[in-house]
Amino acid sequence: MTEDPYLYAGTNVLRNKLGITSAGELDAQERRFVIARSMQGVPKGSFDLDHLKTIHRHLFQDIYDWAGKLRTVEISKDGHQFQFRQYIETGMGDVHRRLVRADFLKGLSAEDFARASANIVGDVNYVHPFREGNGRTQLQYLKQLAQQAAHSLDLTKLDRAAWLPASREAHQARFDSMARCIERALGVPR
Repeated sequence: MTEDPYLYAGTNVLRNKLGITSAGELDAQERRFVIARSMQGVPKGSFDLDHLKTIHRHLFQDIYDWAGKLRTVEISKDGHQFQFRQYIETGMGDVHRRLVRADFLKGLSAEDFARASANIVGDVNYVHPFREGNGRTQLQYLKQLAQQAAHSLDLTKLDRAAWLPASREAHQARFDSMARCIERALGVPR
């Protein structure tokens, strides 16, 4: 098995600008910096791969030298393989083409936006362009997509306990659970 170049040798701790070698401490510092960068405002873009990279760079620039750069290793989580790295650009290109064709989901009801955006974000999650920080980057991408489509999405209303299994289901092209999570964050009454 090849050593992961993103990790400190013999550990599961990502190499970082802060020199932190404790996973718990790195997690705490990473969250602190990402929250601070989120509060500064997240760069806007055209919902393509460059936009996603710009968001990631903004959020993680204080922690990782590779912030905003595509991963150079294959990754999986809980037995689910993410897009092979050589297809990241193709995968995000497909997502962007679908968004352009759908006029960036403008003019949809909140329920229809939730369904359509679940499909988009589920596929962005499958592409998983970065070694770490994909989920937080995707949520900012989703929030901006909602704003562009004239919907107000409140990330604090996103049920994180439901979002993780919804992301796993989306990996299998089942987007209903993710759509329900997005509806809740949009304030759609149940």
